[in-house]
This record gives sequence, C-alpha cells and structure tokens, in this order.
Amino acid sequence: METSVYSASTVLNCFLLYLIKNYSNFGIKTYQILLSIDASLDLILGVIVFLSQPIALTCEGYFVMANNGFISGISPSMDGFLLTMFTFFLHSNILWIPVQFVYRYRLLCKEDTGSRKSNLLIAAISIGWSLWALIVLIAMCEVREEYQTVGRHILDLNGWPKRKDGKPAFVVGSYITEWRMLTYLSLWVCTCTASIIIVVWCEKKISKHFKDMGSPMHSTTRRMHTEFHRALLAMAICPLITTTVPVYYFCTTFAFQLCPGWISALLTSATTSITLFNPLTTIICFRCYRQTALNVISCYRFRTLIGPKREHLTNTDGLVSVTLPALSLNPVRLAQIAPNPSNLPQESEQNINEYVTREPTSENVQELRDTANTILREYRQTD
Repeated sequence: METSVYSASTVLNCFLLYLIKNYSNFGIKTYQILLSIDASLDLILGVIVFLSQPIALTCEGYFVMANNGFISGISPSMDGFLLTMFTFFLHSNILWIPVQFVYRYRLLCKEDTGSRKSNLLIAAISIGWSLWALIVLIAMCEVREEYQTVGRHILDLNGWPKRKDGKPAFVVGSYITEWRMLTYLSLWVCTCTASIIIVVWCEKKISKHFKDMGSPMHSTTRRMHTEFHRALLAMAICPLITTTVPVYYFCTTFAFQLCPGWISALLTSATTSITLFNPLTTIICFRCYRQTALNVISCYRFRTLIGPKREHLTNTDGLVSVTLPALSLNPVRLAQIAPNPSNLPQESEQNINEYVTREPTSENVQELRDTANTILREYRQTD
C-alpha cells in the first residue's frame, strides 16, 4: 500500500513542478519559487522512500532496522544512507512550512523580500536543524542482535508482531527507556512545535495586515494574495497534522511508559504520507493548477472513450472534421472546439444514427461534417 502511495506522490510532484513552471499566474515570482521548493522537497523525499522499503521508514523503523540490512535489502551501508537522507529531507520538509510563512510575512507586511544575507540565514537555520537531527539519528543507530530479530518480525508475512491479547505489538516498546530514542523524539517535538508556533504567529500578522489594508489594495492584487494565503494555510495544516499528531502521541506514550500499540503504528505510518498530501493540496487550492489538472483528466477520459484509432478532432476552415462516435460519446468536448454555423441542413435522427456507424471517406466526408454540426446545434439548443 505505501509503495503505491509513494509511487503516486513521485508522479504527482513531477506533475506539480510542471504546472508551477508553465501555468503559474501569481504575478509575483516569489510565490512560484516557494511552491517549487516545496514540491522539490516532496519529490526528493518520495523518491527516497520509493527506492527503499517504506515500512522500514516509519518511526519504529528508525530504531530497529538501521544498519541491519532490512531497509533496501542491499547492504547495511546503503540502508544507513537511505535512512539518513530520508530523515534529513523529512525534517527539511516540515521546517519549510514555517519558512514559507516567514517569507510571505516579510513580503506582504514588511514589503520586502529580504536581503540576501537574511535569506541565507533562514535557509542555514533550517538546514542546520535538519543536520542536527541527522547527527542524532546516526549516533543512536547501532547494530544489535535483538534489533535484527525484531526487524525480521516486521518483514514477516504475518505482519506486525502480536501481543498476548492478539493485537499488533509496537516493535520498539521494550526500548523506550533508551536515551537515544528520547533525544531523537525530543528533536521531533521541537521541530513540530516550532513549526506550529511560527505558522500561527505569521498567520496572525498576515491576517491583520489584510484587514488593515482595506480598499487601498487593488482588487485583483488583493484577490491574488488572498487566494495564495488560503492555499498556503491549507498546505500548512495538512502536513503539520499528519506529522505532529503521531509524534505527540508517540512521545506521550513514552513519557508515561505505556505501550503505544497498533494505534501509534498506524499514526506513524501516516507521517510520511505528506509527500502525497502536499501536492494534492496545492493542486486543489490553486485555481490555475486545479483547472489544468481537470482539463488533463477530461482529455484523458475523452480519449479513453473514443478509442486510440478514432480520436481525430480538429477545427478546419469553420468546419468540423471528426469521427462521429466521438460526437455521440462526448458532445461537450466537441462543443468547445467546433463553431456554431448558421445555415446547415437538417438531418433526421435515423440518418444521424446511420452516420454514426460509418467511417469518414472521400465520398461522404462533407455529409459527415454537416451531420456533426447538426448534432452540435441541437446540443446547444437543449443546453
């Protein structure tokens, strides 16, 4: 299941990058850059997980499968490399959410994109924090026989290890007192908490700025900023929830020395699904991307209906050149392409049905064109 999710996220992020490059209409290049970086982080994270076994890259996999040959199945060194890259980009992805709000706060409220020095400082803080989390992860990973045993249980066809009551057992429940785990989870809590605080603070300032601006801002500019603001807020809520809820639940069970159980296992599995949620939220929230995606889906559905051999549909010199099965299956699409002629011969329903089964040839092409335009006119009159 998770392999399918990350495969879809990789394709979706590539499609989103294409949309950002070719269909952005924000008028402010900074917005386009912010979305491009966000999609790039999701793409890299999705590719890393796609190349490895996703089940090993949830929180429980950090502690029981690192450097033991259970992630990619290639070698312990390759497993460690994939795991560290995953951790780095996962933290970078979470940190980039508040960074976007900081840039938007400076752009809108301060009317300044910031100096190069300050921009580099923000980027350095984000990268430095991710590197610190990476160092802690490397320091806590050690080869232990019991970790290998638990790792084999994870990859067993029977699924999660079972407790006495028959419910899935959390694989690292017996190692909750180790300081390495506690340190790494503390970093996760700090990252998520700081992200939430920054997002809420910037959101409050930006909302106040929009309220104070009132009428002086041009309506088109205001609408563009408002649309981006709502979209960015939705893009922040979705990944923060899927990340913070599992982490806080996980750490709460650690603090009270409780067995997290299967609920935590499911929640932590949802943590890494942000690579799919982020591009979906972006495409849905922005009208320019959403409309393009809908057009692509409609076009694909239209081609599927009429088949690969009978999908010729053009507009030439005011006349329609098309195979009639396409007309009968999708008149809406044809109505968008064909003209609306004024004087065309009327055809009976019997003749139209007869033409539907005929292929266009040099003898009957004009008759087919006339019939096609007749169907168009009747469709528009009933619309």
